Amino acid sequence: MLSNVKKLLALFGLFLITPIVTLCLNWYWQPTVINDFSKVLLWITHTADLKWAVLTCLSLWLILCYVLHLRYFTQCFLLGVILAGAMLLGQGIKSIVKNYMSESRPFVLWIEKKYAIEDHYFYSLPRPERRELINTQLINSNEIPQWLREYWRTETGYAFPSGHTVFATTWAYMIMLLVGFRRHYLLTSMIIGWAVLIELSRLSLGMHHPIDLILGSLLGFWVALITSFCAIRWHIVE
Repeated sequence: MLSNVKKLLALFGLFLITPIVTLCLNWYWQPTVINDFSKVLLWITHTADLKWAVLTCLSLWLILCYVLHLRYFTQCFLLGVILAGAMLLGQGIKSIVKNYMSESRPFVLWIEKKYAIEDHYFYSLPRPERRELINTQLINSNEIPQWLREYWRTETGYAFPSGHTVFATTWAYMIMLLVGFRRHYLLTSMIIGWAVLIELSRLSLGMHHPIDLILGSLLGFWVALITSFCAIRWHIVE
């Protein structure tokens, strides 16, 4: 188990690079960061959105069943239960912390500065009215492209911590633990790279502050550690 913790700590350090660098540079979101690559990052971030996350989970579960050579339905089912539990645990904790901390998203703070609409007022509105406010204020904006405005309208909740980061890093940690880096270098590298791009997308699209990513990665760390312990205890993996 100690070796597993060391692996997770090394990966956690990797996931800290993006938010720590942006903190050191005193970076904050502005429309000037939007470019052609931002649209690609939007597609990547969609893989961790609620409506696509289920498909992402199913795909990764099937991949794990294959690479772990799970021959029996019971093993595959138990692995699915563990993975589903990990996702629900991480997102449940995230939701509780979000509602308690009530931190404004970067794009909401930008709207506050640009259009003199206080973030407290924005979050006091019901979600449908938040979406309408974004639409009415930005419909003629030359700074915010339509595709980003439409995405903002679907993400009007609080920022801290990043649920997308919790989701992606949890998967990366678990695959590192359950599959192993040396045996499946390509698969593990792809999942880790995907998780890093999720982090970048959340910053680039104005959805999160660097500190949101740090806590998201930390939550993923603990959830994956618990998941790994359960998988070993239930003899799904060695």
